[in-house]
Amino acid sequence: MNKAQSFLNDVLQPFSALDNVKREKLYVFLKLVLEENRTTNLTAITDWEEAVIKHLYDALMVTVLTKWEKWREVLDLGSGAGLPAVPLAITYPQQTYYLLEASQKKAAFLHLVKEQLALENIVILNDRAENLAHKKTLRGRYQMVTARAVAELAVLLELTIPFCAPGGYVVAYKGPNYQTELEKATRALLLLDTVLTEEWSYQLPYNLGWRTLLVFQKKRPTPEKFPRRPGIPAKRPL
Repeated sequence: MNKAQSFLNDVLQPFSALDNVKREKLYVFLKLVLEENRTTNLTAITDWEEAVIKHLYDALMVTVLTKWEKWREVLDLGSGAGLPAVPLAITYPQQTYYLLEASQKKAAFLHLVKEQLALENIVILNDRAENLAHKKTLRGRYQMVTARAVAELAVLLELTIPFCAPGGYVVAYKGPNYQTELEKATRALLLLDTVLTEEWSYQLPYNLGWRTLLVFQKKRPTPEKFPRRPGIPAKRPL
């Protein structure tokens, strides 16, 4: 075992669902991310130890704070480099993860990850959320939707909530300034018949910052006009 693997294993000790095979896959995945990042803009983080903490540890924290294994299908919106979806898919192979990514380059990387790690439980959706959310096979389908480093909450909710089944949840990964975003999202929550049900804050190892998981529950079917045309949610937030 090399130094990089040893550090990963030490940092990820709190996650009891991980075994040696899963840790090895996480190691290979993060190596792929940092190697691909040399030519494709996947992450601003280039240091291995920082990436282990801010990408892998942070992605998996949702499994400590919830009964994560009960979700059968999970949609990850704006998956980018595959975060948090790929670490979650590795840790819980019995679940199916749908990775929605608009960028063709990033989607191509996700296909590479799926092939290299033999992750049969991930499905890659290469299109904008504004388009896919109006497809009958995807709209109102998921009991759980995740989103990390995608957009401010008012925008994010318009893009994620339509994919949720009534009674389903959206988990947004946010930094320490989430309260300001919450205040701006009041109207969006009302229009989308959605409520904030939980807030979980935690500190990353080695004092690398505070994070908060915001959990929203969808109460009723989303009006057909949402989400609006591609680009409009970001230009004119609810």
